[in-house]
Amino acid sequence: MGKKVTITLTVQTSGLYGMSSPTQSQIDSQCSIADDNSGSSSNGTLEDFLSNVYNDYDVKWIGASNDNGFTVAIDNIVSKSGSIFDSTTLNGSGGRSGNVTGKVKKNTPNLQIDTYTINFSVFDSGNASKSFSIDPKLQSNP
Repeated sequence: MGKKVTITLTVQTSGLYGMSSPTQSQIDSQCSIADDNSGSSSNGTLEDFLSNVYNDYDVKWIGASNDNGFTVAIDNIVSKSGSIFDSTTLNGSGGRSGNVTGKVKKNTPNLQIDTYTINFSVFDSGNASKSFSIDPKLQSNP
């Protein structure tokens, strides 16, 4: 039943990029997260968004922009509570549209929840960028 899971962070990039020193709630209001495995948030917040992932399978994070002329790069993923990966930090592929892929450890306890940070950058139509983060969750499955 296990499979690869792709998690997509979609950003209202022109709004977020235009903010000067945004608060976490302002960042969250400009972002949405979804996955291809029925991930959801019971209370509608990004912090409560839970993706079910599978032991010994890949998880891939990609960024998407709602606005022309902007791109979103996933810079890295940092585990905050007992990594289900071999490393607490998974580095991105780099560039304006970078993404991150990590493989869930084969022996991860069933239903372990891992709170993590998605560090991402928004690039404008030139080469300028600004960095932000959000904190959703993963849950391991056999």
